[in-house]
Amino acid sequence: MADKAQMIAAIETYCRAESENDWDAFIALFAEGDVLHEDPVGYAKRHGRAGLEEIWQMAQAGNVNLQLTGDVIVCGNEAIGMMRAETGPEDARRVTGPIVDHFVFDEDGKITSVRAFYNF
Repeated sequence: MADKAQMIAAIETYCRAESENDWDAFIALFAEGDVLHEDPVGYAKRHGRAGLEEIWQMAQAGNVNLQLTGDVIVCGNEAIGMMRAETGPEDARRVTGPIVDHFVFDEDGKITSVRAFYNF
């Protein structure tokens, strides 16, 4: 099983990679195969690498700046990150938060599932 420090570092990298347009760092966080990225929960479920590419394109088009706003909570192979996001053009930024992302990790510390909860 992935350890706590590894999972926290992965979530920190997830936020940094989205904010800094670092696709290589972002995709390296995820397990191979049928990963799930549901953002927001109940609205859009994306699966596998194609789904990750889709969410990545949306984030980059929105000029996302994703930030952790509190401690990451880790239990077993799952973790919760509390976040906020700024999106849109520099002269008209929109703030979304609080955001609660639920992550599930495999035994190698790779993300198998992300579910994002927030009001939109």
